Amino acid sequence: MIQPVVLAALVASAVSAPESRSGAQSCQPCHVRETPGVVRVWAESAHGRAKIGCAECHGADGPRNHPSDGARAAVEASACRRCHPKAAAQHAASKHGIGFRAGRGCTRGAAVAPGAEAGCAACHEPGSAQPRERAECARFLTQSPAMQRQGCTACHAIEARCDTCHGAHRTERAVARDPVTCATCHMGPDHAQYEMWKTSRHGAVYAVKGLTEAPDCATCHMPEGTHDVGQGISMDLAGNAYPAERRERERARMLDVCARCHTRTFARRQLADGDTVQRESKALVEQAVAIVRDLDRLGLLDPAPASRPPHPLSGPRLELGPQMLYENLSRPEAILLRMKKFSYVTAYKGVFHQNPDYAHWYGNAPLKLALSELQSESALLRKLRLVEERLGRSASPAPADSAGTAGALLGELRELRERRVRGELDDAALERRQREVLERAGR
Repeated sequence: MIQPVVLAALVASAVSAPESRSGAQSCQPCHVRETPGVVRVWAESAHGRAKIGCAECHGADGPRNHPSDGARAAVEASACRRCHPKAAAQHAASKHGIGFRAGRGCTRGAAVAPGAEAGCAACHEPGSAQPRERAECARFLTQSPAMQRQGCTACHAIEARCDTCHGAHRTERAVARDPVTCATCHMGPDHAQYEMWKTSRHGAVYAVKGLTEAPDCATCHMPEGTHDVGQGISMDLAGNAYPAERRERERARMLDVCARCHTRTFARRQLADGDTVQRESKALVEQAVAIVRDLDRLGLLDPAPASRPPHPLSGPRLELGPQMLYENLSRPEAILLRMKKFSYVTAYKGVFHQNPDYAHWYGNAPLKLALSELQSESALLRKLRLVEERLGRSASPAPADSAGTAGALLGELRELRERRVRGELDDAALERRQREVLERAGR
């Protein structure tokens, strides 16, 4: 660890020159004592060496920079834009910069939307009513303030922040472009891009040979140093294809990147396979959506949308689109959410990131297994409804223990189905046992 005397000398050399443009001198005495690590990183950075003082980025508003509630006084991208206009403009036009102010979910980003982008272009394609991206932040609205800060905006505030990737006071490009920096947000069950890349052929060669032989995230998604990370991506956040002209333009850009190492014919086929897997996977999700909608129509979801806390945007009705929550769901809805939010995305992004295991066993297989589970669940719920109708419970007051009886019956039928899947029963035995259970309950 750097010694205080050395730190003081380092900071003094960074701020004492006449060309120091703003207030590091006034900040230094307290922050060398209170946050010495921050001061050291700044003093050793390109900003410190260029005599760019604290107020240059943070402003001179002392109370704002030292909030009493302990909140972080973040520097927004608008401050960085003054010295880095090209990078800021590219960022604002990218998926990082505009992906979370569009659609009905704009509540999350409205407060930090740059004033110059407060008009239609903040959410819509130029000259079009088509949203640039469909945000998904009803989930944000249902979280506690602590989870909103730590689990949501810690990543999604990137729309108005540069330090999400670059860090608050350091300026080394090597840190910003390191794949582990990307992994902070681009990992996990909903978008495992980091894990896919790291365990792909690209990632394996990179681990041994580095950038001289294999690509990292920035190689493909930030070619030539662009901050438009959406270049080369031909679909939106939900996997919906862009209009033909834009799609062809972005696909051509990605082929240019791939062609640095691969033949265009090979790259075109690989990307086309990703498109095909995406369409096939989406068709499975759409089947699942139709099943859940039908169960809702029949009143077979428990809890029903009208009997649980209202959706923050849709109210007391079924929501299966981009604003679907993961709280207070029925079992069929929970199966569907895992399909659309986890397995579907993993299947096609596994192909685009050249990872066969993620594409197949983490994406395609769980997606199909979940659809089978949902179809089975739907059949059991319908049988249970039939039993209830036979018992006359639909037309007369239910006994006090009807819910428990129905639940036990459903559990018994589900266990029989699971025994069939495990191979413990054949089709004939399954049908016979199901008939026995239903006859005991309703005849």
